Amino acid sequence: MKFFLALIHAAAAAAASQVGDRPITLVFDSLEPRDTTGMAISKDQSVAVQFRSPPAVGGSDTVSDHPTGLKLEFVNFTVRTIDIPTNASLWLQADLCPPDDRGLPGCTKACATPRIPIQEFGEEVTFQWFPQSPIELAPSTTYWFTVLSNGETKNKLPVWLYGTEEYSTTNDPKADVQLAYTDTKGGLWGLAGSFDVSIVPSLQVYTS
Repeated sequence: MKFFLALIHAAAAAAASQVGDRPITLVFDSLEPRDTTGMAISKDQSVAVQFRSPPAVGGSDTVSDHPTGLKLEFVNFTVRTIDIPTNASLWLQADLCPPDDRGLPGCTKACATPRIPIQEFGEEVTFQWFPQSPIELAPSTTYWFTVLSNGETKNKLPVWLYGTEEYSTTNDPKADVQLAYTDTKGGLWGLAGSFDVSIVPSLQVYTS
């Protein structure tokens, strides 16, 4: 699998097994793509995956009770780019944020995050996203990871591939793992349909 580094200066952090004396830990993983299906990402259709951060050591659920917290290091997400013309000048933008008062993505500054140019074209291309400024994940808290693009042409869009993991009341009793999307540029977010067994795009979240 090929890897494209969203921010070159962070490549060393991505490859390392720890940052200083803090080991890098995988805290959410919907696994590698199951096949070539997924959610197209365009200027109208942004896509987001919700996950819950791990509980704090000793059972605390607040940052103040667990001041070291979990520092977000980077996020991996896998996209199908094979159908995009190589001269299309397409890019992706990603962000991570807590839910709004409706429980949907509350990202309000996605337009300010760096654009990730799509320069690699294949069935599965894994992008890495690094936060512009430090993000500390509160214990046992839900967060949304959102991705949008400037794509406009149908069938020539980046596709965020579905991960292999399946979620149900067995491994996700609180239904923390959710999929949301928009229908128009800057439009309201809506949840994908609810099923007994659900899947979300391939996403890995790493902290230290």
